[in-house]
Amino acid sequence: MSISLPKYTRRETPLLPRWQRVWTIIAAGLRREFRRPAALFPVIAGVFLSTITAIFLLFFASLFNPGRETDLSFFFVPASTPTTLFFVTLLASTVGAGLIADDVHSNALTLYLSRPITQLDYLIAKGAILGTLVILITTLPLFIAALLAGFLNFVAWGVALAAMGWSIVLGLVLAGFFTAVPLLLSSLTPRKAYAAAGVFAISLGLTLTSAILAGAIQQPGLLYLSPWEDFLAVARAGYGAPAGPIDWPGALAILVGVTILAAFLAYLRMRSMEVVAA
Repeated sequence: MSISLPKYTRRETPLLPRWQRVWTIIAAGLRREFRRPAALFPVIAGVFLSTITAIFLLFFASLFNPGRETDLSFFFVPASTPTTLFFVTLLASTVGAGLIADDVHSNALTLYLSRPITQLDYLIAKGAILGTLVILITTLPLFIAALLAGFLNFVAWGVALAAMGWSIVLGLVLAGFFTAVPLLLSSLTPRKAYAAAGVFAISLGLTLTSAILAGAIQQPGLLYLSPWEDFLAVARAGYGAPAGPIDWPGALAILVGVTILAAFLAYLRMRSMEVVAA
């Protein structure tokens, strides 16, 4: 009679597809943010106040111009209200500033990247979380306002449909900037307060500073330094409003270029972080 040790076999767990691993991070992040008052307040207040403001402006435009047909250019007025800028900046600083910084500070980043997920996947997932929230503020108010303007006969349906299309395009451009830049700042420091301060400095700081300097020394070209002024220049061209102090091709190139550069630098920063694999 021979005694032999039992043989154990290890069953390999099949690896989930890449998109499913990324989606797991996105879904968990969105669930977390939708439970946080710091994320819910700017989204709800931003969408509600921006939508109400846009509807009132369109209503008064049709009321005080009874003999003039309300065309697409009227939609630039609600698009240019600073309400959107304030709440987008607030959201980017309260949510975006901590997306990567919090993981670095708590060493959760090590747990993420020690799993079968790359730095690029991690960055895409974090960008999708912030981008989804930002798009709600940059797109929904103007889209809803244009839709209601069509239903209430403030504008013709052809104009309303064109305004809805431009609200999506312009919202994506602005959301891309306010997604990539906060993610880059969040990856540079483990303290989200520093990243939040950087978001306010780039958004509101550059807007106020460039406007003051441009008016003081009569150099409108300085307005290109402001992401909000760049957005307004693109919005003027999209809605067919009268031209402003800066041209839209250069403004669009700056917004898109900074977005791509910030995303690339954030990726390089993620690649430079050393993580011990499990």
